[in-house]
This record gives sequence, C-alpha cells and structure tokens, in this order.
Amino acid sequence: MTATLSSPLRRQSKGHEVTEYGTIYGLVDPRTDEVKYVGKTTKPITARLADHLAAPAPAVRVWIEELAIDGRRPEIVPLREDVPAPQLDAAEREEIATRAERGDLLNIVGNKQGNARRRKASRQEAQRRKSEEEAVRQAWQQASWRQVADQIRAATGGPMPPSDIPARPVPAPVWDLYLAFHEADQVARQHEALLYPFLTRPGVKTEKTTSSTLGIEDAYAQRRCTDPALERYMRAYCATFSWVDEGDRWGTKQGVFGRGDSAYKQDFRDSPHLARYLSLIAWAGRALDPWVALADKAGIGPGSGGFTEWVSDDNATREAIRLFQKTAPGWLGIRYQEWDTTVADFMLALGTAHIPGFAVPDLLKGNLQKRLNEVAGDRQATRAMCRLLQSINPRALDAVYGRDELAESDTTLGLPPGTSAEVVRHVYGSGRGDPNDRTAKLLQRHTGQFDAIDMPDYLNWTGIHVPAMRVAAASFCLAGLFPDAAGASREELLRTVTRTWMPDERALRDLDELEEEMRLRDTEPS
Repeated sequence: MTATLSSPLRRQSKGHEVTEYGTIYGLVDPRTDEVKYVGKTTKPITARLADHLAAPAPAVRVWIEELAIDGRRPEIVPLREDVPAPQLDAAEREEIATRAERGDLLNIVGNKQGNARRRKASRQEAQRRKSEEEAVRQAWQQASWRQVADQIRAATGGPMPPSDIPARPVPAPVWDLYLAFHEADQVARQHEALLYPFLTRPGVKTEKTTSSTLGIEDAYAQRRCTDPALERYMRAYCATFSWVDEGDRWGTKQGVFGRGDSAYKQDFRDSPHLARYLSLIAWAGRALDPWVALADKAGIGPGSGGFTEWVSDDNATREAIRLFQKTAPGWLGIRYQEWDTTVADFMLALGTAHIPGFAVPDLLKGNLQKRLNEVAGDRQATRAMCRLLQSINPRALDAVYGRDELAESDTTLGLPPGTSAEVVRHVYGSGRGDPNDRTAKLLQRHTGQFDAIDMPDYLNWTGIHVPAMRVAAASFCLAGLFPDAAGASREELLRTVTRTWMPDERALRDLDELEEEMRLRDTEPS
C-alpha cells in the first residue's frame, strides 16, 4: 500500500459559519500493507505522520521502534476525506469498529496482550541484533590481533626459551608432605561424596562418631596440618627463581608466587615433575606472558595445542608449555590476566615502530596511539616510536607534554626567545627548584621533540606487568630490531633479562634454611 497525500484543511463558508473538514487516516505497516492504527486529523496527513514519528503515542511507539530496527517507517493513507470536523470523532469510531473486525488495530484496548508480545519480540530482536553486532566486532578485532601476532612472531621468533633453567630437587620431607596431603584429600572427597546425599536431606542427622564422619575429620585434620607447610615451601621455591624484587615493586608476589602457592594441589607423578614445574613458573610469568596476551587476543587459545605450535619452534619451550597445559590447564603458568592488555598493546607499539613493513589494522590504531602516548610521556619510547607517534598525530607533543608554555611566557613578557627556558633550566640545574614531572615536561616540550631512548627498560615503573614488558623489549633487541641498550652487548642483555627467572643466590640461601628446618622437623620423634 502506497502512502497518498490528502489535501490540506478546507474551509467552506455558509453565511456567517465556517465549516472545517478533516481526514480519517490509517498508519500502514509497509511489510504487510496492513492498517495498524486509525486516527483523525485536520492537518495534511504528511504533517500528522511527522507528528507520529517525532513523538509517537504509547499505542504505536513499540510498533514504530520495531519498524526502525528493520530500517523502515510507517506509511500513512487517507481512509475518509473531506469529513466535516464535527463528525470526525464519530467517523473515527466507526472506522475503528469496522477495521477491528478484520485486523489487529493498535487503537483497541483489547490488544494490550498483543502489544505486550510485540514489545517482548521487539526487545528480543534488538538484543539479537546487538549480540550479532558484538560478535562481528569481536571477530574483526580478533582477526586484527591475529595479523599483529603473526607479524611479531615471525620477526622475533617467539619467547625466550627456558632451556638453561635448572630444576632444584624437592627434598624427601616435602614430597612426603605432598603425598600425605593428597591421600587425605582423596579420603575426604570420597567420604564427602558418600555422605552428601544424606546430609542435604531435611531432618536427616548423622552421628558424629560414625566411621564416615570420623574419616572426614581425620582427613580434614591431615590437610590442615600439611597445607601451611606446603604453601610456605612452594612460595619460597618460586621466590628462588624470581630474582630480587625490592619492595615488591613489580608485584612478584602476586604475579609469580600467586601461581606457585597452590601448586601442591595439582597432580604430579613424582618429585622431579613437581620441581620442573615450580622452576618454570617465573619464566612463564615473564617470558611467556606477552605471548599468552597476544595469543588470547588473536583467538589462539593458550591452553591448546595450536598455541604450542604457533608460539615457538624451540623444543624446550614447547615442552615447558605442554607441562603447564597438562598439569594445570588455564591456571598456573599459562593464563591470560587483566594486566596483560598493557603488555599486548606494548608489543603492538614495538612491532609497528621497529618491524619493517609492519601492517597495523585500522581497528587497533586507537590502541597504538594510546600506548605510544603513554611511553613517550614516561620517557620509555624509542626514536622510531616517537617518529611513529608524530606521524599519527602531528600535535602529539601537545598531547603528551601540553602547550609550549615557556615560549608563550617569552611572548607575553616581551622576552627574547628562550629566556624562560634558561631560567627554569638554571633553577632546575642549581637544585633550588623541585625537578618534578611538570618541570621536566615544560623543558622537554620547549625543545620541540620527544625525549627518546635506545630501548625501553621500565626500571622506574611499578606494576605486575613490568617484567614481562622488559622481556618483550629485550626480545626485539635480541632479534636485531633496535640497538642494544646503553651499548650493552647482546650477551649482556640476555644475562640481565634471564636473571628474572633464574635462581638467585640470596633466595637460594633462604630456601636452604627452610629445607633444613623441614628435614629436622621430619626427623623429630612424633
């Protein structure tokens, strides 16, 4: 049904009286050509349709919104024209009554149930479309990250391997505690499974002296006895392979110890298996985490065999990953964590700036600019990263440092160019001023360039993601993608980075003392 235009309001004079005429109109569903609403107007019907679309009445709002989802809108047609104004109400009622017998008019109060169904269907359709749009967005984003991840993997070769990490043997007393814990845990689970159907029934009580309840109590007591000692040992073992993190500035206790605290709750076939697992946790939390972050964003499940084959060609690396996947899938060693978004964006920035011919997907350019702004403002951007940032945003200096207020001061005060900067630099250099971030940014902005470095080291940063970011930067350096930091050789850089997951002498002494304490306790008469 096609909408037609009705003539504007007509007036006819009969003596001294002026008679107005109006129109009975119908709003039509363009999908079915069915009249859904009947109304009256003394305006041109095109104007009345505009009123409905601008401020729809409750009776038609849901229907109009439903049409809008499909990119449509109601059509309007005249049903009765040139109806004298005094007769419009009666004519509207008559038309509604006539059409109500043939269709589902929105005017009818009895159609509330139908309207409710339409509202529900409209909401469901809107939610479905929203879900589809989100799924498409996520698919595009995942494909974009996959493009990034593959380019970085090809240029760097993947994570640094764990081939030289020694596995310190787990002492017999600790392994005995581990076996005792799992024996008690198995007994407790078996008894809980037997008693649970009865304990959950209303009004059913069990005697505290039955064999089952006594078995549970004994098992719980055994677990409580072994649990603290095992957790303490696991934490100390992981600390041995975590380098010294003074004041926990990088969140080592959360990022590394947190993966090892409950390692004794996993299943290990023997003590060498447990020792190898514990010795690799620090490596996984630092060398492997950047790749876990990239893989997760790229849709390569870190717990899958596809991740193992994709991330590295090195046998030792693949063996370590399989150990984590088999022992504790999705938890210790290999897991995507909330702070890994920063690491993934950082690798995106490094790759774009330093890998020749690197293609940046349009969908990730916002991530790229945000991360470049951050590292440039914290003096952790290389020259290539600074050039990239200025090519993306010619006003990047203002975005990072603010306006050149020193030059503005010279102009305002009528001073020779550079005078304000010399004054600030003099105060800063003499020690009479406070060399805070604002002062440094003022001076840096006045130079008209970013303060670039050879390689980001993040030693002045705090946060749980910092060690992984340092390792990622070293991976680029070792692949020859930017100069060595401070003239250090590749071998020196490698030793510096791998110290973050190799045994530390001071921590080893602490572990020696703990193991001796546990041996003495094991030999004490019970």
